[in-house]
Amino acid sequence: MIRVSVVLAVGLWVATSAQAQVLDTTRDTTAFELPPIEVVGSIRPSAGPQVGSGVPARVTTLGAEDVDVYEPRVLSDAVRQIAGFSTYDDLGSPYKLNISSRGFYSSPVVGLPQGVAVFLDGVRMNEPEASQVNFDLLPTDHVRRVEVLSGNGSLLGRNALGGAVNLVTARGTGPTRVNLEASGGSFGAARGEANVSGLTPGGFDWYVGGNYNREDGWRDVTSAEEYSGFLNVGKLGQVSGIAFQGFYANSRVEPAGSLPETIFASSPDSNLSANDYEDLWGFQGSVQGYRQIGAGRASATVYARRHRAERFNVNQPGDPDVFGISFNTSVGYTADYRWSTLLNDNLALSLRGGLDGSVTRVRIDILADSVKFGGSRSLTTQVRSPLWDIAPYVLSDLTTGPVTFSAGARYDYVRIPFENLIDPTADTVGSYSRLNPRVGVSVAVAPGASVFASWGQSFRSPAVIENACADPESPCPLPFALGDDPPLDPVKASTVEAGFRYATSSFALDGSVYRTGVRNDIFLTPYGDEDEPSGSTIDGFFVNLDRTRRVGVELGAAYRFPAGHSAYLNYAFTRATFQSEAEIFSIRSFEEGEDGEIVNPFPTENAVAPGDRLPLVPDHLLKGGATVRIGRFVYVGADARYTGKQWLRGDEANETSPLDDYIVADARVGVEFDRWEISGAVTNLFQNRYAVFGTFNINQGNPDGPAVERFLTPGHERMFRLIVRTSFGGSREGGAVEDVD
Repeated sequence: MIRVSVVLAVGLWVATSAQAQVLDTTRDTTAFELPPIEVVGSIRPSAGPQVGSGVPARVTTLGAEDVDVYEPRVLSDAVRQIAGFSTYDDLGSPYKLNISSRGFYSSPVVGLPQGVAVFLDGVRMNEPEASQVNFDLLPTDHVRRVEVLSGNGSLLGRNALGGAVNLVTARGTGPTRVNLEASGGSFGAARGEANVSGLTPGGFDWYVGGNYNREDGWRDVTSAEEYSGFLNVGKLGQVSGIAFQGFYANSRVEPAGSLPETIFASSPDSNLSANDYEDLWGFQGSVQGYRQIGAGRASATVYARRHRAERFNVNQPGDPDVFGISFNTSVGYTADYRWSTLLNDNLALSLRGGLDGSVTRVRIDILADSVKFGGSRSLTTQVRSPLWDIAPYVLSDLTTGPVTFSAGARYDYVRIPFENLIDPTADTVGSYSRLNPRVGVSVAVAPGASVFASWGQSFRSPAVIENACADPESPCPLPFALGDDPPLDPVKASTVEAGFRYATSSFALDGSVYRTGVRNDIFLTPYGDEDEPSGSTIDGFFVNLDRTRRVGVELGAAYRFPAGHSAYLNYAFTRATFQSEAEIFSIRSFEEGEDGEIVNPFPTENAVAPGDRLPLVPDHLLKGGATVRIGRFVYVGADARYTGKQWLRGDEANETSPLDDYIVADARVGVEFDRWEISGAVTNLFQNRYAVFGTFNINQGNPDGPAVERFLTPGHERMFRLIVRTSFGGSREGGAVEDVD
């Protein structure tokens, strides 16, 4: 059977047949015969509840080989094969893709509602000002395992409404080993990566790596460049251990944005915002340790992060452009104690309790850039938010025979001050608290087969930017100004889920069904004509919407053939709907002027009703692939993904045409010999033309005069890559320090 196990609460190891972890049936190679692992974040054993811990849940584990198959630029490339996960691209850059899980988003776009939490070795990576995730700053090249929780993450803190992703980084093992990788391909793509790792006679493991990545981009003026350095060092033992981690990353990306539909059809490589750029810089350091105390174990993590973002956005010809700078500095901690015991021969109990918290300082400067009018930059917003949060939590498992009962709860308190540095009289404070419980049960019904069910709640507090533009009586002309508006209510989600899993040494089958009800989802609503602020390019403010809902089914199957061939198939149905009435902001609500200077052929209201579908959430996702071994040295593989129709952002009322469904296929071939691997990969093999994002805007360059049009982001052109990998020293397989039981 598959040797995978999960600690549901405290260091209690449970056989797979009695366990609730569901391995997603993604690609291939490492899906079988895995060593026992704890589905935890980070360096084992880290403190705090981790992805997959606490209750029965659907958890996907991707090994390093799965992640590296197509040379992913960012995390969104790596998880796109997982059932229920889709990606879309509203910024027009492969480095800025958004992830959707069960109708919730994780995105680098400031201002989008963030419903998926992302961690690096257990440290939260959602940025504080808008909970966005800068995927291009994550050290993807140094990841040995990706753990994905699909569904409610009650015990993982804010934003884990639709799931959580944790990146587990590489560590050294055995004699000194050097790994080198170089790749190049279409559109000026070039990449280099190197790492050195080892284990000293005294038991200290170490890993040092770095990478450089650049490409010109397939669309006009869409270059990207990023580089990073990464370090892991520590000593992990059976009784105690300590580990240090640090990384630095820098990324500059020129996104192309979406195109008017008329241009999308004829010139998809065009760029109408050629001066846009996003320049990011980040540093993070952490210390993690653990020690056996009595019959249990105490663990702690302390980390510090620093992040800077500089963004420039080109606006319509008649509006000033936007220049913004944000600075974030965070210090956080997690500490817990876990204990387990056998009450009798057929009854095991585990308990775990701890405390999680952080202190963050956010500063945002926004300037209106009038250089194109012969003017200069003028400061419109300068705000500071010294926010902090604290969260005690407790988890428990009770196992009797084939049945494991799980329960846990987490209480989050978040305080978000808003300090206006231009007008100190406009300061305000928002405070949020929430107790999120979760319970579940898993039952081993036969060798290799188990079923599970769970119920839980989760929440997210409004982001600084959402709270700063939430007052209809005091409009803030986005994107130029943020104000001291009354706090919004936190978003609350309740999820009920049931699933099954069956696994043998060569075959795996799993599935789950879920229903998530959400209260107080946050959306942008339009101002009335009499309240619309002058100079606004986005004339709306954030409000709480009473109810939304997500329901769905996820199924997966995988088979490994005796000769080493493998195949997988995943399917997900997701239905995300509004369950209350509201008016949602949309450019298509623009009413034609009396002189007809702007033509709008679309309905001018975007009033949603119960049953209307949320945008950019495909109903159907079907993914499959296979890898074939040809002799000892050669392999060939292919993957394909079908994405169903999606409604455009700005058409929450579902009154216009949705985005067309599409299929994308990728292929790869490689040769492995001695310590070398040479492979080639092609994405979008059949050069399909499709849109991965859609919204509405005014096309000032329309030959018949300014008009409201559908704006679409084209899917990436076919791209070829050649990858060469080699290693020196160490063992041929390399590897990483095993988690310590």
